[in-house]
Amino acid sequence: MNASGKKNILQLVNGLGVGGAELKLLELVKYVNEKYSNKYNQIVCSVGHGGPLKKEFEKLGVKVLIFPKIHKFDIFLIFKVAKLMRREKIDLVQTTLLYADVIGALAAKLANVKIVFSWETASHTNNVFHGSIQRRVGYRLAMKFVNKIIAVSGEVKKSLIEWRRINPAKIKVIHYGVDISKFNTSNKILKKKEIGVNGIFPILGVVSRLQLEKGHIHLLQALLEIVKKFPDTKCIFVGSGSYRKELEKKVQMLHLEKNILFLGFRDDIAELLVMMDIFILPSLSEGMPNAVLEAMACSIPVVATSVGGIPEAIINRESGILVPPGDPQALTEQIINLLNISEFRKKIADGARERIKNYFSNDRQFMKFQTLYQSYIN
Repeated sequence: MNASGKKNILQLVNGLGVGGAELKLLELVKYVNEKYSNKYNQIVCSVGHGGPLKKEFEKLGVKVLIFPKIHKFDIFLIFKVAKLMRREKIDLVQTTLLYADVIGALAAKLANVKIVFSWETASHTNNVFHGSIQRRVGYRLAMKFVNKIIAVSGEVKKSLIEWRRINPAKIKVIHYGVDISKFNTSNKILKKKEIGVNGIFPILGVVSRLQLEKGHIHLLQALLEIVKKFPDTKCIFVGSGSYRKELEKKVQMLHLEKNILFLGFRDDIAELLVMMDIFILPSLSEGMPNAVLEAMACSIPVVATSVGGIPEAIINRESGILVPPGDPQALTEQIINLLNISEFRKKIADGARERIKNYFSNDRQFMKFQTLYQSYIN
């Protein structure tokens, strides 16, 4: 506790790059700052590297520290973070992403910080918790000193129990939420003109890192059939990643150059979403993808694979369409069906926004965090 009587929270994260988990952490820190600045003082510390979100955290008025790691697993960071905890008189540590989980929990033990939460955003159901033996042992040791693991979906909770052997009583599910007020249809025509797709139907879109497990390749295969019925189809790939060159080669091989737009990383996601006729996420594995929730908040019909926490957000054929992972034919059929029947598209779109309003709002999500904080901090 600091001199003002506020409780000190350390938010420890593995890097400040622009990723789903890091962006959700930014939203949480902002919310706590705006709603509970009289109760909590927050410090953000990155163990590993900085990134573009450093400035965004600083804009919130919180102290931001970068502790770069010298080695792949820099054990000395444990002592450095423990020293920070003692100096700042930290009352509660919350860690985000695996490396921060290990460093934060072990440092908290050294610094005698009694309250440690881990925010788990990824599901490992379909791939055994990977990494070196040291990494696995380090994680399991660290989790002994964690009070609660916050899972972003029931599926993530299940994978923590099955693959990481976590005691179910230690896990609390708090679903991701979205700020519904950010998503509306303003500037839709303007944004279409900017991208060069004004007047075109249909416009399909994916917002996701360009990595193999995100399943873009299966969407490309589906598009081969979709463009036969809708030759003017434009499919927008938003996001960057190591798989981009492979995808670009595949697009050329399939002669889909006129149908695919690679936009790379963008900071205008809300505006891009509202100009899409259908949002697609063909992932092979997920935790709780924020992009799906945001598309639903925009009243955009979503076709997504039934992996991770996605079925917890989408009620099939009511607030979106679920398809099996790795199944281009199912993607093809469901997308064409939506494009052919405008009334069905509208029904799905309306159901999507209603579901977000009722179950996946930011306020709902972050109030649960506040309740959790309050239950541990006297």
